[in-house]
Amino acid sequence: MTSPHPYDEAPELDLSVVVVSFNTRQLTLEALTSICKHTQSMSYELIVIDNNSSDDSADAIAREFPQATLIRNDANKGFSAAANAGFRICKGRYVVLFNSDAQLIENSFKKMKEFLDGYPDGFILSPQIIDGNDRPVPMRLWDITPFDSILKIIGRYSVAEEAKRMGPPLTRTVKAVGGSCLMMRRDLFASIGLMDEQFFLYNEEDDLCRRARKRGHKIFYYPETSVRHLHSQSASRPQSRALVICKAYQSDLRFFKKYYSLFWNLLLRLAYKTVFTLAVVKSTFRRIRGIPCSGADDSARLKMRLLMICASEMVRRNDP
Repeated sequence: MTSPHPYDEAPELDLSVVVVSFNTRQLTLEALTSICKHTQSMSYELIVIDNNSSDDSADAIAREFPQATLIRNDANKGFSAAANAGFRICKGRYVVLFNSDAQLIENSFKKMKEFLDGYPDGFILSPQIIDGNDRPVPMRLWDITPFDSILKIIGRYSVAEEAKRMGPPLTRTVKAVGGSCLMMRRDLFASIGLMDEQFFLYNEEDDLCRRARKRGHKIFYYPETSVRHLHSQSASRPQSRALVICKAYQSDLRFFKKYYSLFWNLLLRLAYKTVFTLAVVKSTFRRIRGIPCSGADDSARLKMRLLMICASEMVRRNDP
């Protein structure tokens, strides 16, 4: 559920930068270093929420960035809940949600702030995202549809087509943006509440954008500056991969319930069940043939767990 905004006092700073960390020690340190190096000519604060990392992330952050406000969660409460813990205490007029595997390469926050200063009805903004080789990364700038979700489930969603649909790199209002670097007015949370914590991992930015648009707030894609994103470094780590798969799947089901019809919920769940069942059969035959499991993505036991999750989640539509 969404939480009410927590602010009783006017903002004291230009910007609050909120970073959620989970077992990405070196990447988080590099992200914070890039922020401190490139963020100039504005007042800002760093807020880091560590989601009970086991790789000494919190101690390293406290040691190398004593100026940062560090929140040490005693359990992994999910991305949205961790981000909300930072949003609740932020003092900036603008708030940036910055992934722990993202990096600034220029004074992007100043450019983004100055742009939003000129558009009082602009409440959410994303820069262009580039990969580790400085190539533009496709970003979906429209609402994901039930049909898009079907294509993703069966592995037929085309990122190349997504890049074509984006069109030329022009600043414009859009329906949705990706979540690796989001600048938001703090007033957004006063208007729509904080992030919906039922989304443990993924879908939280889509939900936020839909709720913002419902209140008439504009969302901007702003490719006049770029932020580097080393995609899914935390989510792809072997020690947390099974957790990521399960929580991402639960977030999908909850997003479907919140925004799609009963018909599409049933169809999407059927598609998931079919894919998982085929994966169980494939993994079982591989095991019979003596081929070792290559990880969580190839685990029959995990696919059985996902089938159980699907059965346990009630199919009912929530009000957005």
